[in-house]
Amino acid sequence: MPVSSIGTWARIAAARLLQVVLGLVVLYFSLPMFSSAGLQEPNVGVWLGLVCIGLLTASASRAEGHVFASLWVAVLAFALPAFLLSLGGVGKTPCPPNPPPITNTYSCVFPGYGALLAFALVLMAAAIVGAVLDLRALLVRAGRASS
Repeated sequence: MPVSSIGTWARIAAARLLQVVLGLVVLYFSLPMFSSAGLQEPNVGVWLGLVCIGLLTASASRAEGHVFASLWVAVLAFALPAFLLSLGGVGKTPCPPNPPPITNTYSCVFPGYGALLAFALVLMAAAIVGAVLDLRALLVRAGRASS
């Protein structure tokens, strides 16, 4: 395997790893959006993470020669934990508007857990489709490199 080929695959792996980190950054900064008061507006961390994901996806797509290269990694890094977090709120009492403080005797959950669960499932399905397409493109690339 030529050195340039090893460098190419290392760059591809690094892009995927960075997408995981950026997906988790978006998840981290989006958690305060899901409060007992309902869905809040995205903060600067969410927007910055999404912009970085978009820039990295554009860069990877251009370098690898196929659309949305590596995007699925960031989507899955966000969607899987969001799905698991939203499972905990299913079937629990949603918070009413202007709820009293949550204490040992009173508790409620983010009112949009059902929607968050559905959104996370759709994102995971899209990430799986993206992973299949990305893997196919990488296998074609590997076939061309070995010929």
